[in-house]
Amino acid sequence: MLPRVKTGLIVGLVGLVLNICVATAFGLCGPLFTLIAGGLAGFLAARQEKMPVKGAGARLGAVAGSITGGLMLISQALGGIGALLWIQYSGTHPLFGTIPPPSADLTTQAIYYGTGLLTGICFGGVGLALAGAGGGYVGTPAQPLSNLS
Repeated sequence: MLPRVKTGLIVGLVGLVLNICVATAFGLCGPLFTLIAGGLAGFLAARQEKMPVKGAGARLGAVAGSITGGLMLISQALGGIGALLWIQYSGTHPLFGTIPPPSADLTTQAIYYGTGLLTGICFGGVGLALAGAGGGYVGTPAQPLSNLS
């Protein structure tokens, strides 16, 4: 297995578990966590594979970041649903809008959780490849210029 794939999976699985907790407890902090994890995966993959130029490091970092970002996207969506469940059943007062009671009709519940799921997916998508490419670029050491006349 390529180091970029292995690194993306390892960072993604650890991030998945942690991000479910972060997204449930703090809501909008999940996308920041996704960016950090994607960048970390790209950086670590570039350090392992030691690419000769920064462009190649950015490409392999994008692969690792995409794998991590995909897993983080799942965790962001699950965390968003978890946050909605916690808000609905704990009686927490929302910052905006209204929360349907657990006894509300099926359509209202579907809209409530459907929009929450889509919001989680939207926010979770920010770290898919962008952060990994940046991490891979930074993680690739600059090679000295040679044969310049």
